[in-house]
Amino acid sequence: MSKFQFDDSETSGIWWSTYVSIRDLCIELKEDTACNDNEIVELLKTIANSIELEGL
Repeated sequence: MSKFQFDDSETSGIWWSTYVSIRDLCIELKEDTACNDNEIVELLKTIANSIELEGL
């Protein structure tokens, strides 16, 4: 994912809004579950691996 620079001064449109939405939901998940950042990272990795294997 290094080709995506999620800096709002450089990126706009659907990629930026998707990034912000996912980040906001991760913050909400963290607040609701009291999980730590590493657990959220593992969740996101699991989602990414699932998409790589099965597609969307």
